[in-house]
Amino acid sequence: MLASKHLLKQIYRKESYSWGDLRTLRMGNAYTCIIHPEHLAAINRGEDFTCEQGYRWKTNIDGGIVTLRHGNDKFTISLAELNA
Repeated sequence: MLASKHLLKQIYRKESYSWGDLRTLRMGNAYTCIIHPEHLAAINRGEDFTCEQGYRWKTNIDGGIVTLRHGNDKFTISLAELNA
């Protein structure tokens, strides 16, 4: 029996549009969190938000590190990097 272990890499991308910046956090092809400007404002206040996919993301900020969690899905990123 062969067992393979797939390591997922977190990818952060920021794109600018006329209405503002769109931020995308992606964990391989497993799950994605799409962050619009109003979601970023909620994250900066430490508030939970619902992304455009309808997922409710719980926000936790500890020592300048943001953790976004939806069920077992989780992203960790520096608050400074997210706001850059």
